[in-house]
Amino acid sequence: MNNVVLVGFMGSGKSTVGRVLAERTNRSFVDLDDEIAADAGRSVAEIFADEGEAGFRQREAQSLRRALDKQDIIVAAGGGAPLADENWRRMREGNCVVSLMAQPVELARRLNGSKGRPLLQPDVPSAIATLLPNRLSRYAAADLVIATDGRKPDEVAHDIESRLPRSGIHRIAVDVPGASHEVTIGQHLPNLVGETVKRMAPSQPVVIVSDRVIIKQHLRPLADALKSMDITAIPVSVPSGEPAKELDALAAIYAELARIGIDRQGCVIALGGGTVGDVAGFAAATWMRGIRYIQMPTTLLAMVDSSIGGKTAINLPAGKNLVGAVRQPAAIFSDIEYLDSLPNEEYRAALAEVVKAGMIADRRFVEWLAANIAGLLQRDNDSLDEAIRWAIRIKAEVVARDPAETGERAILNYGHTVGHALERAAGYGTVRHGEAVAWGMEVAARISVLTATCQAEDVTVQHMLLQQAGLLARRPTVKPLDLLSAMQHDKKSRAGKPRWVLLREVGRAEYGCEVDEAIVWMALREVLGI
Repeated sequence: MNNVVLVGFMGSGKSTVGRVLAERTNRSFVDLDDEIAADAGRSVAEIFADEGEAGFRQREAQSLRRALDKQDIIVAAGGGAPLADENWRRMREGNCVVSLMAQPVELARRLNGSKGRPLLQPDVPSAIATLLPNRLSRYAAADLVIATDGRKPDEVAHDIESRLPRSGIHRIAVDVPGASHEVTIGQHLPNLVGETVKRMAPSQPVVIVSDRVIIKQHLRPLADALKSMDITAIPVSVPSGEPAKELDALAAIYAELARIGIDRQGCVIALGGGTVGDVAGFAAATWMRGIRYIQMPTTLLAMVDSSIGGKTAINLPAGKNLVGAVRQPAAIFSDIEYLDSLPNEEYRAALAEVVKAGMIADRRFVEWLAANIAGLLQRDNDSLDEAIRWAIRIKAEVVARDPAETGERAILNYGHTVGHALERAAGYGTVRHGEAVAWGMEVAARISVLTATCQAEDVTVQHMLLQQAGLLARRPTVKPLDLLSAMQHDKKSRAGKPRWVLLREVGRAEYGCEVDEAIVWMALREVLGI
């Protein structure tokens, strides 16, 4: 919805700051208490007198719902409005919630002599002492928490404006038992990351693991956001690409964590693509038997796939991702602004994982992709935002149902049996992951048809989408025996025999499939020409 919702205790400045912020950002302003009174034809005090607090809260929820159906507005909510879980959910759905905070002494000064506030009983200091402690945890959970003590409204409004995301934000829950967290999708998110780290209250400094390219492009805004919240951050550099997932790179991270003195209350931020997220996540999962970490993917591939699900790993000469751990991140922030600097070849390669998500779990998404692939290839913002949210939601739902990958989650490996083998056989870094997965999907689709698990027409749309994305233009060149050896080392193999993820139909896949070796080689010859 791209609205800004101001919350906070009475006297924190929501109405005054809200009007200034609305003027600065050229938005409409809504004071929720004024809306409630206008709708009822009575003052807030009269509503309390006639209907009690319960009646007022019911009216408040209705007015909030109507207000948030609008676009690009600033809403000043009543001090108690965010306490109801349904109100809080509505406030956060597509909107940025900003909490204005002031010390009790300052609140008492501002509220002294205030009229028409039924909850300020029996006196202002007593009301603050009674009500504020029960509300602070909800206020502190806002996207941005802004102190207003001793500051003019224009200064506060300017501070909020500089920290706001540049568009609406979307949140997708990853409901893993015991480790639930959210994916936040939007633009200009470093300040929201800073608030999240602040709430985590880690020991300092926190560590930002990234590669040299990303450090140069994107580190400063994140470091500045953390610094503004009195959080010290130290960057730790790893090589770009697959070399980041080698044992030497992991050992270098461990050495830095030891040198800095990161303890069990520490926090790692993975700022980068999939390889950075994998090695930083694995370092966090294993340092002192596990510390918290945040994923900040900077590539499309990492946003829609590798940052979600808690699977972390490094490579060995024997195979890809053979040493790893499953540890869920504390939060994931997918800042779409990072994609502006993503090379077109990397962007297109990532579309393989987007197509994969639809093919294994959601026919409607595949149909949407077929209708919108042109916009995606042109990086149309609306199409890109929709595709990212859809792909993330699919993976989040699968992960939530099977976080330890003991069953259904294996469908996410569709195309990866051959894809990972191609990467290893060709030499890591020679073939982009997305390109390798695209060819792996084609092989798996062909096997699906040859084994009669799905109809030939079901795989046509996959081929069309991958072809339009330019992912099938060049066949990878590998030796057949090298490919076979790599496939035998696949994590899903049993007794050296791969277990395949095959299509049943568009939007439905089956995992753990054994396939006759002759059929596998037939599909490899037809698709890869080997």
